[in-house]
Formats: sequence, C-alpha cells, structure tokens
Amino acid sequence: MTISSSEFNSLAKDTSVGKGAADLSFVVVPHPMGMIPLTEIREKADRAFPFILKAATEWKPEATLPPMKPIYPARKLTFEGTIAELNQYFLDKGFSIGLPLIPPTPERVTKMLKGTNRKPDDLLGMVPPRMGALTIEMVAIHAVMAGCRPEYMPVLIAALEALFDPKANWRGLTTTTATSAVLVIVNGPIIYDIGIGSRQGAAGSGHQANASIGYAINLIADIVGGSKPPTPDKSLLGGPGDFVAWIFGENQLALPKGWTPYHVDRGFEKTESLVTVMGVYPPVDNIDHWSISPEEHLRWWSYLVSPLLSIGGPCWISQMDQPHIIALGPEHAQLVAGAGWTKERFRKAFWEQARIPFSAWPKGCPNVDLLIKKFGPVTSDTPIPITLRPEELHVVIAGGAGKHSHFFAPFPGCFPVSRPIKK
Repeated sequence: MTISSSEFNSLAKDTSVGKGAADLSFVVVPHPMGMIPLTEIREKADRAFPFILKAATEWKPEATLPPMKPIYPARKLTFEGTIAELNQYFLDKGFSIGLPLIPPTPERVTKMLKGTNRKPDDLLGMVPPRMGALTIEMVAIHAVMAGCRPEYMPVLIAALEALFDPKANWRGLTTTTATSAVLVIVNGPIIYDIGIGSRQGAAGSGHQANASIGYAINLIADIVGGSKPPTPDKSLLGGPGDFVAWIFGENQLALPKGWTPYHVDRGFEKTESLVTVMGVYPPVDNIDHWSISPEEHLRWWSYLVSPLLSIGGPCWISQMDQPHIIALGPEHAQLVAGAGWTKERFRKAFWEQARIPFSAWPKGCPNVDLLIKKFGPVTSDTPIPITLRPEELHVVIAGGAGKHSHFFAPFPGCFPVSRPIKK
C-alpha cells in the first residue's frame, strides 16, 4: 500500500505501470505535506488512517496490463497534408513537445540509419518513466524529427547509452518538480569531425549538431519515455532545457599548457571520442572582468552568495557526494594557469573558498543531523563546503572569448556517466 499526495498520485500510478505493476493500492492525502505546521500534518494523518487500514486489509488488485506491442519494426502511418498540419497532428497525438518537427518518412529514417553500424532492431533500453522500448530504429526516427544528420547518430547513441546507466538517474531527472535538464559534454576528435560547437556560444544557438542532438534526446525522453507535464513530468516551472538538452564540446584548443582535457581526467585516452552526461540544475554564470590573480578571482566567485545557495537545495546532503561541473571560460582559465596554477590546485582552492555558512541551512532540513555528523560540532558561522572532497569538482574548459565561467550543480542522485562514441 502506497501513500501519496494528491498532486503526485498520477506520477505514482504511472511509475507502477511503467515498472510492470498493473494495479497497486494507493491512499491519497491532500497536497502538500512540506512547509506546513505539524498540527496540519497530524490532522491529515488522522483523516487518512481509516483509508490506510481499509487498504491494508481489504484491497485486491483488479486491473491488468495492456498487451505488449512489437518493438520492431516501428508502426507506420499515412498522412496527407501540409507540414504545418502534420506538426499539429503530431502534437495532438503526443508525438511532439511543441517545437517544429521534420516528418520521419521511411526514406529519411533509412538514410539516418546509415550513420551507424548498429542494427535497427538493437534494443538500447527501456526509457523511463513509462519504460518505452528504444531501438536504434526509434533513435533514428527521433533524430530525423529533430533535424540531425546521419553522422550525428554515434554521438546521440552514446549519450543515450550513458543515460541508461543507473548512475545517471534518468527517471528522477524526468519526473522531478525541479528545473533540471540533461547536460552532455563531448570530447575528442569527434568535436571537429562533425562540427560540435565547442567555442563561442557552444551551448547556444547556431550549432546544428548541438541543437539537433539535444533536441533528439528530449524528444526521446518525452515521447518514448512519456515524460510530459503535468504528469509524470512534475516540473514546477520547467525551462529551455526541457526542449533542448544542454550540450557542448570542451574547448580543447583553449586548454592551458599542462592541463589535460576532461575525458583524460576521467581515464580515457586523448585520441578517444566520448560523451559525458549528467543531470544538472541551470548553471550559475560567474562574470569576472576585473580580477588579476587567481586568488582574487576565486575570492570573488566564492562571495557570489546567490550562486552558492542555488546549487540545488542545501537539504540534499547527498549532493555533497556528487560531482559538480565547473565550466571554466578560456580567459578565466588563462588567468589561473598564467599564474602557474595546475588544474588540481585550482580545484582545491575553489573547494576551500566556496563554502556556505551553516546558518544558511533551513532548520527543518531532514539531513542537518547528518551534516553535523560529517563535520562535527558546528556553529552558525561554520563554513560548509559544496562537496565533501575537492575531487568532486570537475573542471571543463567551456566556451569562447569573454570573462564568464559557469557552475553546474548536479540534480540529486545524478552522477556523470561517460561512454565512448562508436559508429
């Protein structure tokens, strides 16, 4: 028997069906439970108890799962009309997330499949939360719809394989109330082979590979995985990352002397091409046009109180065990490296500077006791680091000319997952 709030009962039911349970016993309590007085919580519990007792002693399953459909080949449909009419049809049928689509005709899908050596009936996995089957053919269909070129398929497939890793927490990322999104970092020769944006405006407009791959990832999440608002996607507000996933290539051409690219830091060879994915919150932009030393730069960054308090909610102490991404702008990187600093020294100095006073933590956080256990006796002024170890700050050279760097905090339970890119 499962107790859920009224706003999230539909998500609970979708999750149970996606996991193969046709029917589960639910007791629904009025939303919300958080940020209300204890007396109200007790009143809700008292009102719910008779229903809990009844469900626990009398409930029996009645529903059955719908029959499974073949996962390959994909079902074809015939449509006559204009492109605009087709887009409206797809939107009405749930095959769209609201942006224009290219019709996935059999000819276009066949051409897209030429971009990979994988067989069209290969099953990559079951996309959460609906657990829709994702074949290579289905990847190609959505790649066509998103405007990808065939040569983008290996990058898209590698990113999806990474998202299927439990460490990526794809399910949590696509059903949360938070404004979160998929971040994809590309490394290696593939950046230049297919034109992945890695310099000026790399994560923004004007880069077909980045935009179409990011769009295809979210089409697959929403259409195959069924992650759409108002349920099972419970995003309170949402954001642009719901349409196109964050994606950029590391600016390897701007790496300071002696610094290694991100994929080498993760144990891969410099000549390899790979993607790294992680569920993140919207990045914080550090604007620093003025510092002339690494110490000054880090001091400025550490005192940007708003960024430090917007790392995803301090109650999620689990995030302190998760990697955070420092997308260091090339000019900021040159400032640091020009003073003789290694990447390791920068990471450690950042970790020592970027701390939040214990007084910033809401007293009602359920994990405050765990925090005290980790750091010992604390006072309101005790500085608490963003992560437990400097090694959890991952440094990537990102973007082009300008005095900006970005900080990506992880969504709870999301860890970076890397996969080699293979045709």
